[in-house]
Amino acid sequence: MSHNSIIKQFYQEHRVPSPVNFTLTQRQVVDGQWISDEVSQQNFRHFANLLNNQIYGKAFKRFGKKLSMFVVREHDATHRHHLHCVIEKPSSRTYRDFVTTALTCWGDTRFGYYQNHFEVPATNQRETGWIDYCLKQRSKADYLDSIDWMNSTCFEL
Repeated sequence: MSHNSIIKQFYQEHRVPSPVNFTLTQRQVVDGQWISDEVSQQNFRHFANLLNNQIYGKAFKRFGKKLSMFVVREHDATHRHHLHCVIEKPSSRTYRDFVTTALTCWGDTRFGYYQNHFEVPATNQRETGWIDYCLKQRSKADYLDSIDWMNSTCFEL
């Protein structure tokens, strides 16, 4: 069984509830600091903290309440650093409000870039198709390291 198949199966067993699919692009250099996997991971963590704080307020800090997320990094010689992710839409928000909040939080990060995409999957097939796209081999320098395990909260390691 390939790494790709194992990760897909693992995701299917730990799906993000009420998923919204995002592609978040990143600035490649800010004040002389170039983006790297480590910087990307730190920048996404800041985004996740901003978003969880906006959604859950004090319950995020006090009780660790947070959105479920699955995050995959991509970059290679011909593609800028960007992230494909699935983020849980909380039941307390409309899709429009949630996406606006998420994109605003992304823009508030140091490396957040304005060219982003989101989609609310209309079917389970579309959700599965997005995971297939996120886990494609192309544009990944190191396949296993491309999954941001530290920021993927749809399962606890």
